Amino acid sequence: MRKLSKLMILIISLLGLAQCIWFIGLVVPIDYLSRSVLETVQTSNTWLLAAALSLSGLLGLACLTGILLAGLAPKKVKQVTFNSPNGKLSISQQAVEKMIQEKVRSHKGIADVKAKLKITGRKPKASVRISAVDHKKQDLVSLGEEIQEMVIHEVDRIMAIPVKRVKVHLKPIDSLKDRRARQPRVV
Repeated sequence: MRKLSKLMILIISLLGLAQCIWFIGLVVPIDYLSRSVLETVQTSNTWLLAAALSLSGLLGLACLTGILLAGLAPKKVKQVTFNSPNGKLSISQQAVEKMIQEKVRSHKGIADVKAKLKITGRKPKASVRISAVDHKKQDLVSLGEEIQEMVIHEVDRIMAIPVKRVKVHLKPIDSLKDRRARQPRVV
């Protein structure tokens, strides 16, 4: 998650908690809180008290969840930076995605390759999602396993960070031809 997104969630959650406390002080008679919020008499209807407390409780839980999310969510990285005595090297996410696409595309019988790389965490870990089309009617399970190993090796070679997960989505060429044939032709 980006720093700006975390900051916005944190600000909105803190404002929501303040609103929740203010709302409880308006409806429920609490000694110090109610005197400072409103100088009028609160309601004595039990259904209104129960509704106010339940709505404030739900809002408070949502705001606390937002605060925890802003504080504990892993940082999303768009590039990985390596520091050495000789200098600094940054590798962007898009460059690695293109290298992975080319490596998978070099495998025989595979086309229309799309790679999506996500790098998260304080200690960066990569998650890769590959979608491709098999043109040679090969065994898709074994082909998927080969592609997984190929991607893990390629990411390790390029970036030297561990790969958390590789998801491969393969389609046979027959499924694409059938789908195109069933679509109506518009002239």
